[in-house]
Amino acid sequence: MTLQEQKYAVRFGDLAAQVYLTERNTPTLLMLHGWQDNSGSFAPLAPQLSEHFDLVMPDWPGHGYSDHKGADSFYPFFDYVDDLHQLILQLGDRPIYLVGHSLGALVASCWSAAFAERAKGLVMIEALGPMSEREDKVVERLKHGVESRENMKLPRDLPSLDAALKLRRGINKVSIEDLTPLVTRGIEQVGDIWRWRHDAKLKTESIYRMSTHHAEHLVRGIECPVMAIIGEDGYPELRSPMAEKRKAWFKNLTVEMVEGTHHCHLQSQAKTASLIIDFVTKLHLTALSDVN
Repeated sequence: MTLQEQKYAVRFGDLAAQVYLTERNTPTLLMLHGWQDNSGSFAPLAPQLSEHFDLVMPDWPGHGYSDHKGADSFYPFFDYVDDLHQLILQLGDRPIYLVGHSLGALVASCWSAAFAERAKGLVMIEALGPMSEREDKVVERLKHGVESRENMKLPRDLPSLDAALKLRRGINKVSIEDLTPLVTRGIEQVGDIWRWRHDAKLKTESIYRMSTHHAEHLVRGIECPVMAIIGEDGYPELRSPMAEKRKAWFKNLTVEMVEGTHHCHLQSQAKTASLIIDFVTKLHLTALSDVN
């Protein structure tokens, strides 16, 4: 299995993607990475998954090899849903199943609600629907968001690729080997220094975040089966009382716990891949039997 580089033209420019597309009559996994990651986040899982599925693994706008948006765009959350939809339209009539990690899962859950008639199945890694916060936080959120744009910092310079790998290792608690595809895709050498490729505007605070009621309505709009894969030492919010309430919003949800932190898919690769393979295969076989 060899991943190929592909460009998809969307409104703001090009989305870069690593793809494995064949003529097999198999599902296509559209794999969506997290904030400040890139499609290299899924590269260690690709060999096992490609035995069963075709793969499309894009870099979000402003991440990896994808174009940055213009100076007037600070990457508001719902624009990611539009970016995703533009990509999906270009994949034609392939049977597509969404697999998202963190930000990718939040975006995928919203798309699956808005286009429920097209969503066949959704796998969320370290997520339970879109992020939300209390309504009384709206003024504070707006103020801090605007101020973060005034105080935006440029990407950090690093002396070497090894330094970048060690930095991400300390943050993500993932082995250097498994982080290498992600980091090498997310960094570039400029003269004697190394610099992250992602758009500096990605690190500014959001000026708006949806309320819990909005998030609930979106989750309740998802019709397809959903599997959530949660790390045993991942985000505490995903194991909180509020998380239990969120689970009840889904019409058809399976929750699986695996070893690891927020990047548990890289720390429990075999288990994560096996869960995805079983989930998507069963859904696809059911869909085929319904047609026949």
